[in-house]
Amino acid sequence: MPISIFTLGCRAAHGEVGSASARAALHLGPLDLAALPAVQALYAQLLAPAAAPDLASTLQDAARGHGRQVLLAWRAGQPVGCAGWVSLGIARDGQCFAAPLFAADADAASALLASVSREARRLGARSLRVSAWAGEDAKLQALRAAGFQYCFDWVQFACATAGARAVDFAAAGWQRVAPADFDWPQLAALYASTFRAVPNAPPVDLATFQAEWTPADWDAGCVLADATGRYRAFCLIEGGAVEAVGVDEALRGQGLARLLYQHACERLALRGITTLSALVASSNHASLGLHQGLGFYEAQPRGAVYELAL
Repeated sequence: MPISIFTLGCRAAHGEVGSASARAALHLGPLDLAALPAVQALYAQLLAPAAAPDLASTLQDAARGHGRQVLLAWRAGQPVGCAGWVSLGIARDGQCFAAPLFAADADAASALLASVSREARRLGARSLRVSAWAGEDAKLQALRAAGFQYCFDWVQFACATAGARAVDFAAAGWQRVAPADFDWPQLAALYASTFRAVPNAPPVDLATFQAEWTPADWDAGCVLADATGRYRAFCLIEGGAVEAVGVDEALRGQGLARLLYQHACERLALRGITTLSALVASSNHASLGLHQGLGFYEAQPRGAVYELAL
């Protein structure tokens, strides 16, 4: 389908569309790679002034079936919405996650929600979760109309990287594992154990885990092992953001997470990256306390997670 770069007006971003757009037929279709620039522009408009994550890699990652678990909403030859879904959590706890899901108006959001809900039911999910951020009024309207219920907030933390000192992990008794030497089953097991009780953290199979973690920023991030070679902590960094951080339960409260973040800040600062960000669920009280104790501050209005029982 031929497309052009789609510039969305402010009224459309808040659920109002012009009469011509409102009359045009809406239809859904699979991911069209040629439409990605227009879809990215729409996403940026909806989330402004917050920065919109890059969609090209997200929509084509292993968790979304390399693009097979993505739908685009079209109207008058223009993309007006997008939905991806992650089904990895269904086998463990019956949860399916629609992420990302955004739309220019409530009609497009409702159509995407209905389609993803049907697919989640077909896959055996018992619930569907969707995040919404400040300014996504059209999506919020569609979520409420569909019967979604509030679960918890997303807290976007940030801290300055300037002034962080280099960390000597060896002097502290830790071995920093080189990415080429990663024992992927052991690392995946540590991730699973540390994130077992974290909301909106679906389990991943080993192949997906390795595919998603291999290209991360392992200069700023790291995996730590003890003297026996047992993995004890990790910090996954991508694009100046903490994507995952975990410490073996037996070692929590001993300052290991602080060392991981200190290392990340020091390495990022050397490259001119001035802030380190982290997204934390408001229901994850331990992580909230950790980030607040390390001097992180809330960098933007909170988002929220909503859930629909299927």
